[in-house]
Amino acid sequence: MQGIYYKIPFDFESLIGKKDADKISLDASIRQHIFLLITTSFGECKFDETYGTEIWEIDFDLMKSDNTLKETISETVKRSIAMHEKRLMLENVEVSVNDYNLGKSGRRRMKKEVSIAIKGLVQETNRPFSFRSSFFVGPLSY
Repeated sequence: MQGIYYKIPFDFESLIGKKDADKISLDASIRQHIFLLITTSFGECKFDETYGTEIWEIDFDLMKSDNTLKETISETVKRSIAMHEKRLMLENVEVSVNDYNLGKSGRRRMKKEVSIAIKGLVQETNRPFSFRSSFFVGPLSY
């Protein structure tokens, strides 16, 4: 099965209907896997307690400065990719943290938007790889 990659979430209805599962490229598979790593907290994957990142451990820690958050997120993403995504030779992880107002004028809800940019080299093809994603952390509401 080397070289065949499937789209997640997996469409079991198609499989039951005896249709082929959606296939994706190697780069898309790596992007999916990195997104899954980033959005999984430690201990969530029962057969591998090291799978995931520390991001969700610090989600409610509002006392951390933006620089500390960036550093922590960058390091946990680097460790997780190095440990669990062997198809990628990691070159760089850039993290930015910005305050974002999700509320309306009467009720403001501040969240921290975390943007992650990852660059590397796909081992199998020796081609450049890039990944970008962002999400919100921090439950601060007022």
